[in-house]
Amino acid sequence: MEDLDGLVNSEVLPVTTREKVISTFPHYGHGGIVEAARELFMQLNDCTGDNGNSENTSSKKLGFLSTLVQEGSECHGYKIRLVGHSLGGAVATVLGMMLFGRYPDVHVYAYGPLPCVDLIIAEACSQFVTTIVNNDEFSSRLSINSILRLRSAAISTLSDNSPDDTAMIQKLARRILNANKHHERRSPHQDALCNTEPDLQDLQNGLGAYNGPSSSIDEPRSYRSLQIDQDVRRIPLDGHDSGLEEAQTSSGEILVESREMFLAGLIIHVVRNRRSLFPLWKCWNPQEAEQPYKAVFAKRENFRDIAVTPSMFMDHLPWRCRFAMQRTLEGQPSQRLANSDSPVQHLV
Repeated sequence: MEDLDGLVNSEVLPVTTREKVISTFPHYGHGGIVEAARELFMQLNDCTGDNGNSENTSSKKLGFLSTLVQEGSECHGYKIRLVGHSLGGAVATVLGMMLFGRYPDVHVYAYGPLPCVDLIIAEACSQFVTTIVNNDEFSSRLSINSILRLRSAAISTLSDNSPDDTAMIQKLARRILNANKHHERRSPHQDALCNTEPDLQDLQNGLGAYNGPSSSIDEPRSYRSLQIDQDVRRIPLDGHDSGLEEAQTSSGEILVESREMFLAGLIIHVVRNRRSLFPLWKCWNPQEAEQPYKAVFAKRENFRDIAVTPSMFMDHLPWRCRFAMQRTLEGQPSQRLANSDSPVQHLV
């Protein structure tokens, strides 16, 4: 449970939150993001040569963060803030969760991050993680499941069109998602290596990682079909294979459903207001003119599906997010900003 020590043992979080985390083990996260966060955690936090046994301090090595904020150092008394954008925001989220046990004043600001943890962990991080989503940016809605749902919706929409149009668009989709050509260019040896890689990993310390299925565009549902001579294994992160069971079926395929990933923490959605038609005289009065952006608290379930809009990629640019937040603050009355503790005000 080392990865989740901050959520399980911290007295800062409510008891109900900690009990909910414990009662719903195991938990899951994006495999690559979890690994990157663990690597950073090892560099920032103290480590020992005896697998983390804190009682033996003979081989203890101070981490980079400890040397900065420990008593007597130049940054003693400083609060810790982790800030990241896109993939960096997702890594910062998981890293903040790992550091929260030792540094309860840590806070993460993630701009346009990827969904990276399950629903229970995402909700448990609300006290120290703030996620900012700019309008329709794709990254905060990007996951294996959202891509498969988007593909299913596209095929369903195209089913009413003419066969020629449907075939052309499906061919284009295959090229964009790099499904068929990727398999054609691989050698048989590479195919064997790729096909035996497990998709679902139960990692150590209660935090699991799901790497996602390598499904082709022709698969109708969110699972991968495995040949009968292949096996699926549950592999711990420490590399030890201790009597793991091999799962096979007589039907010739094994269905591996993908885990749903969510944005973590408190979610602030910066939304662009649609321009409405109103009398021309209102344009001359700045106080009555409609502001271009607004910031609202959003539910993480609202970002399960990709929003296909003309601005879905442009909204992900860092300067677009900063501009939107600045315009949001400019649209607020100065007296209201002075008397309020607006989260957006702290983010700009």
